[in-house]
Amino acid sequence: MTIYVPNVGEIEMLKSILQAAAFEVGLYKNVVSPDGGTTFLNVQEMPTGGGRNYARKSLANEIVETGLTANKWYLRLNADGKAEAQYNNAPLEWEFNSTDVADGNTVYGLFGITRVLPFKQGSSEIKVGDTVTGATSGATVVVTGVVVTSGAWTGTAAGYLFVKNQSTAAFQNSENLQVGGSTKAVSDTGTLFGGDTHKQLMFLEAFTESKLIDTSGQKVKVTLKLNLSSA
Repeated sequence: MTIYVPNVGEIEMLKSILQAAAFEVGLYKNVVSPDGGTTFLNVQEMPTGGGRNYARKSLANEIVETGLTANKWYLRLNADGKAEAQYNNAPLEWEFNSTDVADGNTVYGLFGITRVLPFKQGSSEIKVGDTVTGATSGATVVVTGVVVTSGAWTGTAAGYLFVKNQSTAAFQNSENLQVGGSTKAVSDTGTLFGGDTHKQLMFLEAFTESKLIDTSGQKVKVTLKLNLSSA
């Protein structure tokens, strides 16, 4: 069966994704042939730290429908009648320094991820806007979306949280998840990503031309637009 989704349906679906999932975007340095099974584990991000200028960018999960605005998503129907969201009123920009150049890497494209924190044994409701702390790790995140896949908030709720603004600490599998010092659930991250929040790949864009980073001060600029096309 084929389901027809009208324009207003596309707009609402894209809006719900952008409000729940706070994206982090960055550049990758390997050739990727994306398909429906591609994950962030297939992506090799440009190196960070150690004096490098490159760093991943965190995007706000805020939406406007009136026009392009700094640090927000502008949601509209494009010239083809498809729901489209553009972030920011100017291209995203990365500028590289001599340490980046010394790595000798080539940028092949742009990726976007969102962080997800799986949980189990939910005993008290976690809400959008809550700050969740790992009782053992001390890691903190802000909740942007809550999905319960089974059980109820009486000790059996299981599902996952869309989160943003993670602290430098990493979550641990099976640690208590607390809000305001009260345990609400238990993390269920497993061994993927070392027990930390899961980096869920949301989009991937291969550049038409790859870009060798060979000059200090060199820049990569990207106008970020999303629609509901899929692999």
